Order: sequence, then structure tokens, then C-alpha cells
Amino acid sequence: MATTMKRLIIDAARVLLVLGASSAHGASPNPRLPPELKKLDVWVGNWSLSGTARDQPDGREYSLRWTLHERWVLNRSFLQVDQTWKGNGQTQRSLEMLSYDPVKKLYTDSGFGSDGSTWSLTAVFDGATMIETGQSKGPDGVMTSCRMAWVFSNDRTSLSGTERCDKGGTRWQAVKVAGTKSN
Repeated sequence: MATTMKRLIIDAARVLLVLGASSAHGASPNPRLPPELKKLDVWVGNWSLSGTARDQPDGREYSLRWTLHERWVLNRSFLQVDQTWKGNGQTQRSLEMLSYDPVKKLYTDSGFGSDGSTWSLTAVFDGATMIETGQSKGPDGVMTSCRMAWVFSNDRTSLSGTERCDKGGTRWQAVKVAGTKSN
């Protein structure tokens, strides 16, 4: 009797395990996304920006042309940004992924540049302004802390951005751009 009862319990546990695993695997074909992701819709489309940049506190300022192609991926869980940065005699390409962390209540941004640079930022919205703060690691491995303020027009089809950075206690304006969006 005890052996039969053990076998029955083990068989029941197996059935529950299989049912649980199959329902977990089949769950969420359309997961409930945080409503805060909708704020990132402002970025979707093609952006053309121009302005000036300075890579180092003691570096020379140069003209910049920056294009962004932004679209939703992975069930609208992430905003993918494909970028081309032209300035200082070079063309750099990069990939960014933006999302929203509902636990921390922050927008997140991870980026990867064709020169080997990486960055990790968090962002908040304040009306028509998005403020990104975080750190980047250049191809030389040196860390830089930056804060970018993006200000959108009322119709959300143009914007301006100013980035200020700090490297080893030295601060400077790294980027100042403005541009427009086309869909």
C-alpha cells in the first residue's frame, strides 16, 4: 500500500510538472508590457541631426552629422536604434537598445559602437524632455560619465540635444545637436 501510494504521488507530481512546464512555455505570447514604453514612441522613425561634438575635454570641436533609425523589436519590448555618426573625419556606426525597467521605474539604454565603445544609461521623461545619464567606455577602456538632455518640439517631429560629460573630474560640453524626424 505504501509503495502504491508513493508511486501515485510521484506520478501525480510528474503530471503537474509537465502541465506546469507546458503552460509556462506557452504563457505570454503577448506579454503585458509596461505602459511607460509608449513614451518611447516619440523616437520611432528616422532622425537627421546636425551640430557639434568634442570627444575629449581638451579635444577640438568638430561638425557632426548623426542619423538615427529607430523601431520596435521583440514584441515591442525594446526600441532598437541603428545610428551613423559622421564627424572628425570618421564614420562610426552603433546599435542601441532601449526599454523600461518597471522595478526601478527607469528607462534603460545599452549601446555598442563600431569602434568597440559601449555605454549603459538610464533615462527619465519630464514633459517634452528626456534626460539620459550614465557611463560609456571608450575603445581605450577609459570610462566617461555623461548626461544628455533631449528636448522635443510640441509636435514631437524635431528636437535638440545637449550632452555634458565628465572624465576624471574634467567637465565639458561633448555634443550639441538639433534635428528633425521623418517617418
